[in-house]
Amino acid sequence: MKRLRYATVLLLIFSSTLLLAQEKQGTQPKSKETKDVDSLALDVLRVVTQPVEQAQHFSFKALVSEEELATNGQIVTFFHTVDVTVQRPDKVHLVFKGRGERVDFYGTRGSVTMYAPDVKLYTTVPAKSTIEENLADLRAKGVDMPVGPFLSKNLYELASKDLVNGYVIGRVKIYDQDVHQLAFKSPDADWQLWVIGGEKPRIVRAELVNKKLEGSPRTIVQFLDWDLNPTVSPDEFTFTKPADAHEIQMLAAMGGKSR
Repeated sequence: MKRLRYATVLLLIFSSTLLLAQEKQGTQPKSKETKDVDSLALDVLRVVTQPVEQAQHFSFKALVSEEELATNGQIVTFFHTVDVTVQRPDKVHLVFKGRGERVDFYGTRGSVTMYAPDVKLYTTVPAKSTIEENLADLRAKGVDMPVGPFLSKNLYELASKDLVNGYVIGRVKIYDQDVHQLAFKSPDADWQLWVIGGEKPRIVRAELVNKKLEGSPRTIVQFLDWDLNPTVSPDEFTFTKPADAHEIQMLAAMGGKSR
């Protein structure tokens, strides 16, 4: 079973090599855990996810760090930023910046276009009709998209599904900002949220430890600039081909490899 990191897919479709990270199932038998989910933790989770679920269009910027197990057994960390603009039910524009490259992702009903402006290459492929369907399709293909769940109108359902433990750690500070820390545990992952309450509840930071992968790598998403009612131009979601841009075939660039 193999795992694709979403940012890597976007960046490397424009080269001749696609990097695949080998996913290995843990050999340790899973112990049966007693379910213990604090209702207060679920209440807070519902409060901070509801505004995102109800927003018809929204935007945010995120700094993402992803750990990966190297061939020598060392955990190494990769960083990228992503600017996100969403208009439900079917429009999304993501701008990835990582490893010195920028890739724009335009998703509209029935198609996805990825464009690397530095090298003037783009590809367009068929897609599902809605954001929800495309997110489900990516999960089914084993593609990791750290900000993916936060684009969903079913964020609370995704977050609360299969929980074994959940509790409120308490109030802490992140960069002099007062936040509430939540900790959750599911069979395949341990994850935490740092959130702010009040009139405008927001998710500030998310951290997930993937217990299914060798080394239990950690992914951290630091959220910046949430806007749940931005002014969005229709052009935001439309790829306008520059005169000097060249189209490539995605399958050819991926070398025909499957997940």
